[in-house]
Amino acid sequence: MKSVRFAGVCLVLCTMALAAPGAFAQWNPPNPVVSFEKTASGLEVRQKDGILKLEVNAPDVLHVTYAPADVAAPERASDWVVVKKDWPAAGFDVSSDDKAITLTTAKLKAVIERESGAMHYMGADGKPLTTESYRSLKPVEVNGERTFRAETFFAIYGSHEGLYGLGQHQAGVWNYRGETVELSQENTQIAVPLLVSTNGYGIFWNNPSRSRVNNRFVHMLYLSAEVADRVDYYFIYGPDADQIIGHYRELTGEVPLFGRWAYGFWQCKNKYQSQQEIEGVAAKYRALHIPVDNIVQDWFWWVTMGEMKWNPKYPDPQGLISKLHDEHFHLMVSVWPYFRPGSDVYDEFDKNGWFVAKTKLGGFHPLGQALYDATNPDAQKQYWANVNAALFQKGVDAWWLDTDEPETEGREDSILIDHKLHVGSGARYANVYPLFHSGGVSEGQQTASDKKRVFILSRSAYAGSQRFGVTAWSGDVLSDWMTFARQIPAGLNYSIS
Repeated sequence: MKSVRFAGVCLVLCTMALAAPGAFAQWNPPNPVVSFEKTASGLEVRQKDGILKLEVNAPDVLHVTYAPADVAAPERASDWVVVKKDWPAAGFDVSSDDKAITLTTAKLKAVIERESGAMHYMGADGKPLTTESYRSLKPVEVNGERTFRAETFFAIYGSHEGLYGLGQHQAGVWNYRGETVELSQENTQIAVPLLVSTNGYGIFWNNPSRSRVNNRFVHMLYLSAEVADRVDYYFIYGPDADQIIGHYRELTGEVPLFGRWAYGFWQCKNKYQSQQEIEGVAAKYRALHIPVDNIVQDWFWWVTMGEMKWNPKYPDPQGLISKLHDEHFHLMVSVWPYFRPGSDVYDEFDKNGWFVAKTKLGGFHPLGQALYDATNPDAQKQYWANVNAALFQKGVDAWWLDTDEPETEGREDSILIDHKLHVGSGARYANVYPLFHSGGVSEGQQTASDKKRVFILSRSAYAGSQRFGVTAWSGDVLSDWMTFARQIPAGLNYSIS
């Protein structure tokens, strides 16, 4: 310990040597190895308090899980998020001595300490990447479900190591080293649980409940999830970021090619209020010879939210769309996952039990509204059928999926947290709603026609959203310079993840 005095202030510095990769293991209760077995796909290690499994998906991709020894851990999160489950066989070896068990591939090593249960990741050349010092599952009850809180702890040693990704967040932070990030869906905040390190590895946290990435102590990285059957993550070795992101894309889905028009100039505002206004704006752009590829119709073009019926200010939607197409414009239309009472569509969804929750709200929602359950296949299909009949069959080109976090609507927590979904507890699946919602629209359009490429502008996203033709935007941010500056790191980290 050293004491440094300057400008009348005494600063006490307490330092600790970090030479040994297992230095932090002493801070956690040991979970020693009881036995281990080499399996056809990797390694299974029985520890005192649970079973650790390493599945070799590729020489540089390990699927790591840790579950209680006496509880079956069903496949849940991966059913929709991870699309590549069958990997070609990858060679690996397992060796052991009295200190550790080592799994070795052509590119990666995982060394598990017998005494503590800590696991060290290294490149094939022996370069230290990171150490998972501790993993735990704590019994909890969440939203009426008996489950676990999952937590794992990585030790980080490189003083120059940077941490990136994790979706889109608005704190203005580019490098998350020394930061804490809440992975929850909110307007302007997009949760994508991929962390990319400049030390040559990535971690895809395969859990769709609300989670936290906590690096407030710069040499300690905690990953935790509110609801879990097991600790579940993919460890991806690069060493380059492009290789890490490439494997993540293999896991969660490739990006389809957009139509060329999507890369052009768009005209949008809050909001066009009539067919006459849109036609007038389009005509003016053409008269001034200003190239525009897309006009966006924002909210309240409908009569009743959820009904997909144009209001009287748009007397001839088919004529509007045909006229825009004749003038070489594309049309994007905003649709919401919320329904308000007062339409046959609302009554149909209500009768079939396709709503997650009904809410009475103030502000600009005086009538209250209901969120449809996008995880219900029948509700998802009917939602697209309504969009298809009212919009796509008339020629609408692209979709603005607004409020699909879903919108918190006057409450801090997501409306899903204390409700049930078709797939299970809303707390367990709190972050995947936008994946289901955009997936239903994307797959619905592809089923309806193969003549038009899908393009979705979504206010939220999750791991895998990219495979549905989704582009996200910043959400409802303010138009001031501090906000604009924060969009740069937000957009960069979103692009990485």
